[in-house]
Amino acid sequence: PAGQLGQAFLALGGTQNGDGVQVARAARSVVDLDNAVRVLGGAVHDENVSAQPQQKSALGDQLGLVAELIEAGVPTRAYSVSLGGFDTHADEKATQQRLLTELDSALVPFVQRMQRTERGQRAIVLVYSEFGRRVGANASEGTDHGTAGPVFLAGTGIRGGFYGEQPSLTDLDAGDLKENTDFRSIYATLLDKVLGTEPGKVLDDNTGSLDQILV
Repeated sequence: PAGQLGQAFLALGGTQNGDGVQVARAARSVVDLDNAVRVLGGAVHDENVSAQPQQKSALGDQLGLVAELIEAGVPTRAYSVSLGGFDTHADEKATQQRLLTELDSALVPFVQRMQRTERGQRAIVLVYSEFGRRVGANASEGTDHGTAGPVFLAGTGIRGGFYGEQPSLTDLDAGDLKENTDFRSIYATLLDKVLGTEPGKVLDDNTGSLDQILV
């Protein structure tokens, strides 16, 4: 809220000597919420904004918003953004070129921006696909759903390089690539070393890790 009501709301973010831990956390949440609203521009409360349906943001816009929230000190530990259109059952070459160009054009400025601030330097970017593609093309010059796929990591805390073996394009499993790195080992490493969370609470029966990916 704006005006006097907004000032009264923000006053809830103050603490006093003797406040308990839960009271202090609640007060901090009020301050964090105020920061988030300022970063977002308070658009949902702006009477001058017409009630038009919101279109899905481009990847660059999504990452730009994430960057602003990180820089503002909002305590969210994980953000999720997405780029759709990779279900390339037809005309894969042109579609992949367009989508990977968009991915590159959005990611590079985000990573560069993160390098300029202390909070940004603590951020790690994980790029993954919800499914892989098969090796052989189909009759529509595309590829169908497959198994293994690449994962990209970026950030000041990442040790660059290629991890895992290059999958064979001829030694296949019923037409699918044979994975050689369990994606859960990547998640487990980030959960443990970046987010400070016990991997076993999230990933059942996972004992692998890739600690060498971190600086």
